[in-house]
Amino acid sequence: MSFTREELLRPSLRGATPAKAPYSLQTMVLASFFGGPFAAIAMIGANSVLLQRWRQDLLPLGLVLAATLGFLAALHLTPWGAGLRGDLASFAGPRALSYLSRVIGLVIFGIGYVLHRSEQRSADFMGLDRPNGLIGGILCILAGIAASFAVSFLLVVARGL
Repeated sequence: MSFTREELLRPSLRGATPAKAPYSLQTMVLASFFGGPFAAIAMIGANSVLLQRWRQDLLPLGLVLAATLGFLAALHLTPWGAGLRGDLASFAGPRALSYLSRVIGLVIFGIGYVLHRSEQRSADFMGLDRPNGLIGGILCILAGIAASFAVSFLLVVARGL
């Protein structure tokens, strides 16, 4: 069976969507650092939507969000958390919780990197154009800061009750 040249050069994939690149690692690190854990979760979610794998990432993102909220609740509502806050304040000063938030955000960035490392490498290898990190990063930072304030407010109200 021999094929003509036109048959060999005919595209074989019909209706395939072109590959999309996730946000760059630099965008994710900066958003995670400046926006905290909720911005990191938002960046991972944005990458999941871009890569069309949000269903696959829903469970890990939900677990990370639940762990973050649980840790913050324990930090503000339990005697253990009050002791830890006092120890952190004596060790790192009054901005210790802000530093802790940044560290948690960077840890969550690491989880997001593990989730999407093959897509990150593929985008670099194929030379795909990345989405504008400035807009996406700033939006995730602002959403992360707003979520942090909302959660902190709710925890302070719950502690006062």
